[in-house]
Amino acid sequence: MRAAGALSLSLVAVEDDVIIGHVALSPVVIQDAVGDWFGLGPLSVEPGRRRRGIGARLVDTAIARLRARGAAGCVLLGDPAYYRRFGFVSDPALRYGDEASPYLQYLRLSGRAAKGQVSYHPAFDAG
Repeated sequence: MRAAGALSLSLVAVEDDVIIGHVALSPVVIQDAVGDWFGLGPLSVEPGRRRRGIGARLVDTAIARLRARGAAGCVLLGDPAYYRRFGFVSDPALRYGDEASPYLQYLRLSGRAAKGQVSYHPAFDAG
């Protein structure tokens, strides 16, 4: 994603000069959305350091950076039980692929809620 110029923000968590967590944000296009929307992900934390709030701090910081730049919102594919704490919600009017999914969630930061088909940059799916 970085090589394709599709990475808007990359944050790392470091402990003792070792990277222990990372979150990325990239631009997305949403069919009927207004403003700048971003996709959050991937989010990762080293397995031995999970459940210490590292991922939550990365997500909170990413959201704060999006607010500061005036973004309309953020979408992600992830566990609703985890991302609900940050204000993410699912809506069947938002789709990725052929159908709606409770794992596709959004956080509106300004303006109106996003509706329609979500398209990530092609580099997001490149292996």
